Amino acid sequence: MRRRTALATGGALLAGLSAGCLETFRREDAWRELVVDPPEGVYVPPHADGMVTYGTATGGGREIALLATRPHSFWIVADDERNRADIRSRHDVHLMVTVRDAETGTFVPASVRTAIRTRGDATDDSDDAADTVDERSLWPMLSQRMGPHYGDNVPLEGDGPYTATIRIGATTADAIGGVADGLEAETSVEIDFAFETDAIDDIERRLIDEDEGRGEADALEPMDHAVGAENSDKRDRESAAILGRATSADVEYAATLLGADRARTDRPTLAVTARTVHNAYPLPFASLSAAISRDGERVASAHLEEAIDARLGHCYRTAVEPSLLDGGGELAIDLETPPQVARHEGYETAFLEGDSVTVALDAL
Repeated sequence: MRRRTALATGGALLAGLSAGCLETFRREDAWRELVVDPPEGVYVPPHADGMVTYGTATGGGREIALLATRPHSFWIVADDERNRADIRSRHDVHLMVTVRDAETGTFVPASVRTAIRTRGDATDDSDDAADTVDERSLWPMLSQRMGPHYGDNVPLEGDGPYTATIRIGATTADAIGGVADGLEAETSVEIDFAFETDAIDDIERRLIDEDEGRGEADALEPMDHAVGAENSDKRDRESAAILGRATSADVEYAATLLGADRARTDRPTLAVTARTVHNAYPLPFASLSAAISRDGERVASAHLEEAIDARLGHCYRTAVEPSLLDGGGELAIDLETPPQVARHEGYETAFLEGDSVTVALDAL
């Protein structure tokens, strides 16, 4: 077990903190802020937070939920670099949006933008009663309890009623194999909610001790709201032809051959799922390629396009001649660009580098 060291917080340090810093420490836990040297890869974080659901809506073939928890830091990823986004005193809530295909519950990659406005007198529906207090594009994110979602720390204007307008862009993935119609068009929904500071402050926070696995190479259990892991084993079993699996750097890759009718193409499709080893969450917004070799010589290669399939869920795919997969050889799967998603604690050092795995086709 790799031990994580906490810096001592002496009286001199505390005396030098401003009121704003003290507020930040109280809301995010001083000891958690001062933990250093996290292990490489996926690890169990030092705490697990609950959340509240503000509301759900359906639009454009998508099930959309608005959730919230207390503000907290996270890590923004650009290529293979990460930068920490710290909470600020103006942040009132960590707002989250989940976007699922209405037919299958699969995570839908897309741009997500929110506009939050006050409702003033909740009985007054006129435009004059509403003022926009925040408008932003949400980060695609990955957390151990939520899976893939969209979120950010958001300022509000105190307790009271609000309306969130959530605009979902056309999915950036190919919609194939029995998913809902409409994912390739933009849509928007409105969800009314009441913000209460006390309700956010009272959200459960469970501290995880070392003897419970804190810092170990493992992950927290998903919440009921988690997106992406549902029925993953069942989907794999139902798939037409599993070519093989390989695991590397906390990611499990599974290669499947889909029929042309299922893939909506004139040729069968090679589909590759990339999921976290723990909890089987899909890893969206990545760049993958595949290559087939025989006797050490490459015979075919292609970039894989992001896709959504009813039984596989989120995946990456390319059209392929089935004969290329017959008669032995190897299928190499390359993670060329890591998932371009912000990371919650426990994932901030994982999935940051390119990687390659190989599936032996002659062993099928």
